[in-house]
Amino acid sequence: MIRMTEEQRAEFLRSTSLDIALIRTRFDEIDEQKIYEKGLRLGKKIGKIIGERSAELKGLRMILQQVLSIRIPMGEEETTLLQQLNGAELLLLSEQYEMIKTSEDLAEQVHQIVNQRAHH
Repeated sequence: MIRMTEEQRAEFLRSTSLDIALIRTRFDEIDEQKIYEKGLRLGKKIGKIIGERSAELKGLRMILQQVLSIRIPMGEEETTLLQQLNGAELLLLSEQYEMIKTSEDLAEQVHQIVNQRAHH
């Protein structure tokens, strides 16, 4: 390197800089691929959890609807009331089962639960 001309040194530095840039680009591509793969795995896990929770919620709502139908007619209005509630709220409603003897009772209980959500 000592005997190189200025032009040779400049070419060597350009070549070395280009090699370094190519290596960095390759590492960035590898990092991006790893990040993408991790994101994909995480997305699949989240999707699976959401799907399971959604199925559990649907099942819970269906069971509660069937249990309530023993006491009150479960028409569209009553079904719509149950659709307003999330999983924890459906469980809370199931604890109030003894207080639900009419469609009006159901509407009142759902209204109270929804109001509690709004105040928290």
